[in-house]
Amino acid sequence: MTTEHPKKRRKDLKQWLNFLIGDQTLILETRLLNSVCLVTLFIMVFNIPFNYFSGLKVTAFIFIVFAALIGVAYYLGRSRQRLVPAVIIASGAGILFFSINYFFSAGVQGASLLSFILSFILIIIMSPKKLYGWWLTLFLLAVIGLLAVEYQYPQTIMIAYASSKAHFVDMAFAYATGIFICFFSLAYLKEAYNREKRSAELKSVELAKMNDEKLKLFSIISHDMQAPLSSLHSYVRLVASDRLTPDERKQVESGLANALHGSQEMLSNMLVWSQSQLSGFRLALVRNNIQQVLKPVIDVQRIYANQKSITLEADIDNSLHAMVDRDMLQLIIRNLLANAIKFTLPGGNIRVTASDLGAECELAVEDNGIGIEKEQQAELFSLRTRSTYGTSNERGIGLGLFLCNEYAQAFKGTLTFDSEKGRGTTFRLRLPTVN
Repeated sequence: MTTEHPKKRRKDLKQWLNFLIGDQTLILETRLLNSVCLVTLFIMVFNIPFNYFSGLKVTAFIFIVFAALIGVAYYLGRSRQRLVPAVIIASGAGILFFSINYFFSAGVQGASLLSFILSFILIIIMSPKKLYGWWLTLFLLAVIGLLAVEYQYPQTIMIAYASSKAHFVDMAFAYATGIFICFFSLAYLKEAYNREKRSAELKSVELAKMNDEKLKLFSIISHDMQAPLSSLHSYVRLVASDRLTPDERKQVESGLANALHGSQEMLSNMLVWSQSQLSGFRLALVRNNIQQVLKPVIDVQRIYANQKSITLEADIDNSLHAMVDRDMLQLIIRNLLANAIKFTLPGGNIRVTASDLGAECELAVEDNGIGIEKEQQAELFSLRTRSTYGTSNERGIGLGLFLCNEYAQAFKGTLTFDSEKGRGTTFRLRLPTVN
């Protein structure tokens, strides 16, 4: 016979409690409401028969009705996620029934005032802040009113205890119950506070890290923009002085064109990224033919590939359709092709393919270039940028691949890659197809 491991039992118990109270998708106040309702119902299971056999039969009946209303509040909080109506029902029921019970359980000599205090504490814990003033006023009016009635009309108070022993036991049970409820509620509240605090600290660290990465990104961009602008300035001065021979001018123009092309790609990515930071991703996901979307991008990139003596081939299934944003898909493929051209040696090959995988289509950009260093692969899609140089000294900062991955996820797709140093790299973009 095997025994269940204690850790597994604790895990199962925690999962069961999370199911009853609600997971992290519910706001903290709703989870507190659910936990208080459950504890109250649990206590009522013992309190109802205890009061009945102690001679407080009216109190037992009141608690039955009270437990039913608490059940309704729990249903509204847990299943319907309607916090305010649930709190109003639970709190109103508490004030009403404890007020009625005050006259049937020895008044100020009984446990009703203690019940009022405990109810007030629990209601303040689980209520939205906007209701605090209402509950404070109602509870004060209820307690003051009950004490005033008992003072003026003491005959309205029924001493329903069967004996002094029953009175003693009821008070002891009320205090023990109060301590248990306070401990459970405050412990849960403190744990929730600590959990939110840890979450806020992690978010703060992550935010600081992202800010550092952005500052580094801007620093790299400002540095890398200086080189092509300085080259352009020098070229203009040389042209103005008429010192260049035709061959020298052609060589300088070719190098300057490559530098400006890289700067243009970098600024284009920066514009898209800055827009997404200011206003978020704005995608127009519509049914698009993949070949029609990619053809203009491939034709333009083929010009740059030819300038570097690189062969760029495309094999795209004309029947493929996917729900994508046309501009953003073009941005992804343009960046992947630009990277492939950048890190492929003259005379190399790049191939773009698109194939149907059933529920998905796969777009692949494959090159036989220099590959990606293993230490760089883990951070390839992050903002941990640094200047990179292609096989013809083309500059880059890696922002393009970060954007590619972000937009791939926005399409509900995935972007992966395989790379081997000296053998080349293949990027694979998978997107949901439209039949």
